[in-house]
Amino acid sequence: MECVEASGHLPGYLDGAGGPAALDVAAHLRTCDRCRAELDGYRQMREALASLATTPIEPPAWLLPATIDAVTARLGARGRLEQLRHRVPAAAGQVRERLADPRIAAGAAAVVLAGVAAGAVFARGRRRRRLVRARLRAATASA
Repeated sequence: MECVEASGHLPGYLDGAGGPAALDVAAHLRTCDRCRAELDGYRQMREALASLATTPIEPPAWLLPATIDAVTARLGARGRLEQLRHRVPAAAGQVRERLADPRIAAGAAAVVLAGVAAGAVFARGRRRRRLVRARLRAATASA
């Protein structure tokens, strides 16, 4: 077994996975110092992670007051939003009425059409300028 293949099986070997691969890894570990060192690294990492799982982590002193302040501010903002929601339906109705006016719809359509026309003119002019430049280059190259 090569080191590349053995290194892929080392975590399973450390977990105690059996099978033919475990026998091959054990045989390889007897002869390869590099793979033994990698296996030791896995063991150390596993021990460090296990100690982290049992170590209580104390939050910083500022976290609890900051969390309480954030929740309080959020609740205050929610209350203000509820107050605004009661005022909004009347204003929304007025906006809907204005948008339903056919004159406004016609004006919006005119603006959109003008934008499309301007874009088409611009694109066509750009194409013409490219053709003129290409003809000038061809004429100067042949001269």
